[in-house]
Amino acid sequence: MARKTTTMRLRAVRMRNPMELSGIQNGRDITRPWIGPLLEPTDPILRTRGGGSFDIYKPILTDPQVKSVMTQRLSAVTSREWEVVPGEDTAQGRRAADWLRDELGAMKFDRLTEKMLWGLFYGYSVAEQMFRRDGRLWGWEEVRVRDRVRFRFDEECGLRLLTMSDMLTGEEMPPEKFWVFSTGADHDDEPYGLGLAHWLYWPVWFKRNGLKLWLIALDKFGMPTARGKYHPQASEDEQKKLMEAVMAIRSEAGIIIPEGMDIDLLTAPGGSSRLDYRALHDTMDAAISKIVLSQTMTTDDGSSRSQAEVHADVADAVKKSDADLVCQSFNEGPVARLSEFNFPGVVPPRVWRKMEDPEDTSAAVERDSKLHQMGWRMTEDRVKETYGDGYERAAPGPGPDAPPPDFAEHVHDSALDDLAEQIIADGHAEDAATPLFADLAAFLESAGPETTLDELRARLDGLRDAPGDGRALVDLLTEASFAARLAGELGAVIDDEEAPGGEDSLPGAVAP
Repeated sequence: MARKTTTMRLRAVRMRNPMELSGIQNGRDITRPWIGPLLEPTDPILRTRGGGSFDIYKPILTDPQVKSVMTQRLSAVTSREWEVVPGEDTAQGRRAADWLRDELGAMKFDRLTEKMLWGLFYGYSVAEQMFRRDGRLWGWEEVRVRDRVRFRFDEECGLRLLTMSDMLTGEEMPPEKFWVFSTGADHDDEPYGLGLAHWLYWPVWFKRNGLKLWLIALDKFGMPTARGKYHPQASEDEQKKLMEAVMAIRSEAGIIIPEGMDIDLLTAPGGSSRLDYRALHDTMDAAISKIVLSQTMTTDDGSSRSQAEVHADVADAVKKSDADLVCQSFNEGPVARLSEFNFPGVVPPRVWRKMEDPEDTSAAVERDSKLHQMGWRMTEDRVKETYGDGYERAAPGPGPDAPPPDFAEHVHDSALDDLAEQIIADGHAEDAATPLFADLAAFLESAGPETTLDELRARLDGLRDAPGDGRALVDLLTEASFAARLAGELGAVIDDEEAPGGEDSLPGAVAP
């Protein structure tokens, strides 16, 4: 019970304490050697082989495969268009978005993004902001990406600049003036990040040394090695002449040697050494592609279409992740600080890259055509979004003539109209309708403002069901409708000269 009470008290103390309990200040990080006031990178390759300097990673970029895949990864982001989204849907929010859009367009944002994305290779990038004032608003005169080797971090993860006069502690840099992009580390205690160069170091090292041995093998076995033999009593002068003859094999078409001496040509058995060096080279290239791009089929040959599609999806995920990381860092750093200074209290705007591939036009046309047949109509905004600008709605032209009804024998509409009109005329529809309309007119004249629609509907129903002229008109209309429908279904040909309703009328064309 006492132990439980103590635990609860400790939890209460921790909840009230806003300070960090597991920070790296004052030598509390057991993963770092306590050397001085500046943090050293925890990257083991930097510590053991590079002396803590990132210069050890720069020669890796001289490898053609590394240069190719890094260019591919960076250009996958910078080749996409960027867009600015307001932080809030207000007049001030839209004004802040317009300000950011103008600033990014003036500073060449793509070039800035490309340089900062080299933080993916080294682990982090540092850029310094130069500000300018345009009226009431502040903006960027320029943002310059600096060499990361010149900077270190202190125990508070604050940025410090190493100078010739202060290499031990460095000069403290104001955080509002610098943009630091860090990536690759698997925890927040490493401000230096962990770049792709850490993983590329050994594949490039093995490949480079393999190439060196491969060149030696090509030089050695590109042509057979000459071996000279001399007799035991040969003098030094004779041995010298034999050596000259052996060396002359490389460039001379013919040679002479003293009598009693022999020259043999030695060759590598089967050339297996060259195959091994090539396999090592190709394996290291594949490893480099996997490290940088997380796949190989955008740089090397694939084996099937399905595998290529999977690798393409992986490549899309990688480039979208890179774009989101660098944009998020820029939004939370320089954009948030300067936007708050210019527009106090307004949610800062954000810049993002459009990483989605444009929609296939043929597929969009097929889909939109089906939706149109189902009764849906595209808006003008949707047309511009899908197909771009340059389209306007055409003026509606005269519609095509309606096709004839699909009757069995294509009975003419005029004949059916004549049939219905003749039935109504023979039934004296006008005589039947006159008292009906008179009754309705009398009802409406007597109706007051309190008369409801339900009362009018009840009156109409009563006229329909009442015996007499009202019922006669209903019967005539029913007879005409039934006769026209029956004529169409049976495909009867109506002769304009025959009188409907007479002896030649259709069977059953009477009121039911």
